[in-house]
Amino acid sequence: MDPLDFAIYRYLSQNGEARFWAGRRVIDPVMPAREIAERVGVSENGVRARLRGLTSQGYLRGKAVTPNPSLFGVQTYVAELPIGTAADAVRVFRDLALVEGVVFARDTLDEGERHVGVYFLSESDGATSRRAALLRRLSPGGELRPPQRYFIPASDREMTPLDWRLLQALCRSPDSTIAEIAKATRISLKTAARRYHLLLESRSCWWTHGPDAEEFPLSLIRLDVSNPALRDSVAGLAAEAVPYWMPVAIDGLGFAPETAASVVAGLVPADAPTVLEGWVKKLTALGGVVSVRRTFALGSMTFPAWYTERIAARVKAPG
Repeated sequence: MDPLDFAIYRYLSQNGEARFWAGRRVIDPVMPAREIAERVGVSENGVRARLRGLTSQGYLRGKAVTPNPSLFGVQTYVAELPIGTAADAVRVFRDLALVEGVVFARDTLDEGERHVGVYFLSESDGATSRRAALLRRLSPGGELRPPQRYFIPASDREMTPLDWRLLQALCRSPDSTIAEIAKATRISLKTAARRYHLLLESRSCWWTHGPDAEEFPLSLIRLDVSNPALRDSVAGLAAEAVPYWMPVAIDGLGFAPETAASVVAGLVPADAPTVLEGWVKKLTALGGVVSVRRTFALGSMTFPAWYTERIAARVKAPG
């Protein structure tokens, strides 16, 4: 992936800012190639050709749709299971399917410490405690860092029966066109298009890269800033210091915005270790930066059963 590929990949996210809601990078499903072309300075046909290349390489292999947990009155939590090897990750991924409420997991190397981050949904403190106990039993060493609340902006939409049908169709066929979704739900194209955009605008669901897409070799760089007032200026300096910087939106790391004022983060290519080390040194030297942490994603797995079952229950006809 060259610099142009990276730039195009970046602008698949709204405004070129990455977000990781429930652990997965959110993309804009309606971002036109024309708009990306204007942002990166190449022709629309050039963007389409690059997107086809990224697809053939496996980086854009399909899409996935995830409902907003707030639609179900639950909170999202993330817990970390320390692991040592890839075999540990494989076993943990397999066993997580047995834990109620688990929706996503990512194998991560964080400054030399390897762990699986587990994202799960919970409706009460009691349920959170029970799920944490189950997760601890899956840990190779019996260790589990305490679950932390993971912030995702809530949806303000009151879902109708038709909304639930539409959401179910989108989750089943996230790569389908609006016309195909209209046919599947037996509604008019106009109605499907209108409600589709309302679901997007209200954050009732979001699109991510498909579960079969390869993990692009990116590192998440997190900068802790000494003073919240320096955040914007440090973010600007970071973008200048690192040529290939994909900023992470302040609500994109699972922190509530009011608690993340001293955090600046971005995604950068990690396939050239020497270059990455040079960038880290530049970022460490920026005024106001207290610490710099690097996180590498090694693999991930999605667990859609929780959402599937609850959407089906809402779609089911009365009686």
